[in-house]
Amino acid sequence: MILDLRGNPGGYLEAAVDMASWFLPTGKIVAREKFSDGSETLSRSKGYDIFKKLPMVILVDGGSASASEILAGALSEHGIATLVGEKTYGKGSVQELIQITPKTSLKLTIARWLTPNGKSISKEGLEPDVKVEFTKKDLESGKDPQMEKAIEVLSKK
Repeated sequence: MILDLRGNPGGYLEAAVDMASWFLPTGKIVAREKFSDGSETLSRSKGYDIFKKLPMVILVDGGSASASEILAGALSEHGIATLVGEKTYGKGSVQELIQITPKTSLKLTIARWLTPNGKSISKEGLEPDVKVEFTKKDLESGKDPQMEKAIEVLSKK
C-alpha cells in the first residue's frame, strides 16, 4: 500500500488517530501532546488493525504537515511504514482560539505534538527513511521519482 501524504496540510488529531488505528493494535501510542508544565496527554490507537503485515510506504514532502505528520510519524515509528520523499513541514503545535472581544481573537499555542517515541514534530519535522527529491524538471516531464521509489521499496518487502 502506498499512502500519498505529499502536500497534505493535515487536519484534526482525532482523524490522524482514527487513520492510524486501521494499522495499529489497541493501545499503541499514535501521538503525544506535551504541555509547557511538562505534562503529556497520550492519543492511542483504537485498534481496528485490519491491515496486518501489509507492506506500506508513505510519501511525504515539505507540504506534509500537522495531522499528516502525526499519522506518518506513528506508522513509521511502529515499523508499519517506510517514509519516502522529502522532509516534512514540521507543524506540530496544538492551538486554542481565545475570544478577546466580539471582533478579535487570539490563537495561543498550548502544547506541542510529539511522535510516539517523543520526537518533536514542530522542531524537526520528519525525515524520510528514503530521501528522494521531486524537482520542477520532474514535474514538467511528467515523472514522479518519489512514487517510482515507493514502488521499488514495496517490491523488496
